[in-house]
Amino acid sequence: MHREDLVRQSLYRLELIDPNDPQVIAARFRYLLRQGDSDGAQKLLDRLAQLAPESTAYQSSRTAMLLSTPQGRQSLQEARLLATTGHTEQAIASYDKLFKGYPPEGELAVEYWTTVAKLPARRHEAINQLQKINAVSPGNNALQNALAQLLFASGRRDEGFAVLKQMAKSSTGRGAASAIWYQQIKDLPVATPA
Repeated sequence: MHREDLVRQSLYRLELIDPNDPQVIAARFRYLLRQGDSDGAQKLLDRLAQLAPESTAYQSSRTAMLLSTPQGRQSLQEARLLATTGHTEQAIASYDKLFKGYPPEGELAVEYWTTVAKLPARRHEAINQLQKINAVSPGNNALQNALAQLLFASGRRDEGFAVLKQMAKSSTGRGAASAIWYQQIKDLPVATPA
């Protein structure tokens, strides 16, 4: 209970400082959603839509609200099923319908762009988006693993090795990085001394 009081007090203070800051509104939104106050959360989401419809605070809040409903969770599961069964175009269409044409944020963004990368015509776009995500949130081993594999598959070896170096710095990513590294170098010709 003490922790809830701290959260409430912190939100109150932040709202006093800047009540129209999209990040502050999004923080209150997340708090209300965790408390089960869907109506209050919806009011804040509507306010965010008016104040900052293009902000990441709004986009991530909209996604959280969507996934808090049974229909939203079911739609996400359907998109995932389509993606894992090889129905890539239908999966992307399902994701796009679910997220109303806006690519999702966070972990779902990695999932979405990894699926998009399966379409040769959109692979370059997907790689660029995954690189942007990696730049702002480094240390995500699943993201880096997928990104490195895509870069190697696209003939962008130097960039792929750079991602593997990032992975190797993490104790949780080191094993995967070394396995991918080995796959990339095992068939290279052995250099002979002159």
